[in-house]
Amino acid sequence: MKKIVISTLAALSIATVASASSSSTGADTFYKDANGQVFTTEGEGRTPVNMTSLTSKTSKIDLSMLAYLGYVNQDFRDATKVDTNRFEARRMYFQAKAFMDDNKKNYFRLTYDVFDTGSVSQSGTATASNGDYYAAQVKYAYLYLDQILPYTDIEIGQAHTTLLDYEEGHAWDYRCLEKVFTEQGNGPKFHQSAGRGIDLKTNTKYFSSEVGVYNNAGYHDAENTYSNNGMGMDYEGRFTAHVLGTGTDYNTAHTYFDVSLLAKTVKEFKNGAANNTNNANDLTFVGVHSVFNTKPLLVAAQYISSQDTDKTAAKSTYAGSGYSANFDARAGEKDQYHVFGRVDSFTFDQLASTATEKSTKRTYIGGMAWDMNKNVKLLANFETIDNNSNKITDSTKTNNNAGNVTNYMLTAQVQF
Repeated sequence: MKKIVISTLAALSIATVASASSSSTGADTFYKDANGQVFTTEGEGRTPVNMTSLTSKTSKIDLSMLAYLGYVNQDFRDATKVDTNRFEARRMYFQAKAFMDDNKKNYFRLTYDVFDTGSVSQSGTATASNGDYYAAQVKYAYLYLDQILPYTDIEIGQAHTTLLDYEEGHAWDYRCLEKVFTEQGNGPKFHQSAGRGIDLKTNTKYFSSEVGVYNNAGYHDAENTYSNNGMGMDYEGRFTAHVLGTGTDYNTAHTYFDVSLLAKTVKEFKNGAANNTNNANDLTFVGVHSVFNTKPLLVAAQYISSQDTDKTAAKSTYAGSGYSANFDARAGEKDQYHVFGRVDSFTFDQLASTATEKSTKRTYIGGMAWDMNKNVKLLANFETIDNNSNKITDSTKTNNNAGNVTNYMLTAQVQF
């Protein structure tokens, strides 16, 4: 299946380039050599080949790609673990938007997510097996309609969830290194960036919001088959005050100050776990997020508190509280040079039977970036995972460094 998906994407890309070349050169015939390579001009050893024309019921189809390529050195603080080095193609997004009329905000979007299942940068542990490092999934497949209500657009299908896209676009520009606080693996991991449902987006000068209803599992997980107490639906929202009246006009040179209220409630929370037939992972969380940006500096911080919504069942393993803070300092004529940092900390309420204290997960990130041009960003950084989850009462197991690691990373973010 993965080969079919990737081959289809490659064929579409070649056909699109070929169609564009034909239009620009006026050529109706293409040529191939003995190796099957296709050319737009005649040449020795090249024979003519007719290309099937591409047709569409839309006036415009926009194709784009985003890739995270990198190198990682893992330095474990546990002497029993072997440090590693590896090159990574962490993520590759292939996207098509089909516009349905003259309004560029009415379209259908399809995004394929090809990811490295052995990536170490977000978990601290390589998980690849049998040499098969890649998986391909549909990340987004939704219909976007402009002004379905006053000041409000809608996504219908496998759509954005309400919290992550805003934070990545306004406060944390380094998903190529690590996900946002509420999604990342060494943290609360409350949700994913896409899910099947609807997402209502409201935008005004002083206020914006997203309110969504989704199935209880994100696009990486199978849906929970146990359907009780609200069918396992995920209800979530973000409500943002644009204190300086900047609305949604964001760029690095723009001054803005936003304060957001975040909320989510879900029954039978799945998120990679087995079916939760006893509501053991029912979950509600609330939080506040704030970001202040000027041309040379961005600073952002958030606080999240979660709890189990079913007081009669076992306490949810996702209940707890924590915070995250990050900054991005910029220099250069086009703000092309960056120094950035981030700290995450989340403490879980549940106390394991062998633990001497509650588990806390901490992540520290620091680094530099260069916007080489509009297509390429180059980055160098470290990411340290420093957890206390291995403190137990057994005196023979005093090592608190199992799983704790510092990743030294080089990354190229490429888009076109």
